[in-house]
Amino acid sequence: MHARLFLKHKNILIFQKGNILHFSDCFSKCWKCNYPHKSNFFCSKCNALQKLPKDLNYFDIIGVSKDFDVPVTDIQKKYRQLQSLLHPDKFGQKSEVEKEISRNVSSLVNKAYTTLLHPLDRGLYMLKLYNICIPEEKTSLDHEFLMKIMEKNEEIEKYSENVEKILEFTKENRITLVRLTKQISQAFHNKDIDQATKLLIKMKYYVNVDNKLKNFRQILGVIE
Repeated sequence: MHARLFLKHKNILIFQKGNILHFSDCFSKCWKCNYPHKSNFFCSKCNALQKLPKDLNYFDIIGVSKDFDVPVTDIQKKYRQLQSLLHPDKFGQKSEVEKEISRNVSSLVNKAYTTLLHPLDRGLYMLKLYNICIPEEKTSLDHEFLMKIMEKNEEIEKYSENVEKILEFTKENRITLVRLTKQISQAFHNKDIDQATKLLIKMKYYVNVDNKLKNFRQILGVIE
C-alpha cells in the first residue's frame, strides 16, 4: 500500500507514490496513451510524466498559496517533496520523451523554487502576475532616494577594508530590508499594487547593497 501525502492548495492535491499532483479540474490527454485526465504531473492510467500546463504559475507548481507571506519553510518542504518525485534521475529507465519531459519539468520546478524563495524575487513575480514589470530606468524613484543610495555605496567603498564598518553597514541594511519586506507584505495585503511596486523598486537597490556588502565580507574573510 503506497503511502499518501495530501497537500491541499485550492484545487491542488499532491499524492506521493501514485497518481500525483492534481492541479485543476481541466481535462487533457496523456501524450503516451491518449487517456483523458485532469491536469496532473502523471497520467492516471499509464503513470507517464506529463508536460505542465502553460498557464500554471510558480505558486501552483510548488503547491503553496499565492501569497507574498508564504512561509519559506513551506516552499522548501514542498520543493524537496517534488524533487524526490520529479528529478530526472528517477526517469533513467524511461523513454527519451519522458526523460526530456522530466528535465523540463524539473527545470521549471527549480526556477519556481528559486523565484519564490526570496522576498524580492517573489514580490517581482507577483507583480508579473498583475502584468506589471519594474522599469529599469532610475526616473521611477525620487532624486533624494537615489542620492541616499549613491552616498551609501560611496561610504561602503570608503570603508571596504574595515571589517567593523562593513558589519555595521550589513546590520543596518538588513534592518532596512526587513522593514521593506513588512511594508511590501502590507501593500499586497491591502491590494495596493502601486505601493507594492514602489517598495519593490526600493528593495532592489537595497538588495544590491546587500550583495555588495556580502562581496566585501568574503574578501575580508568574514565567516557567515
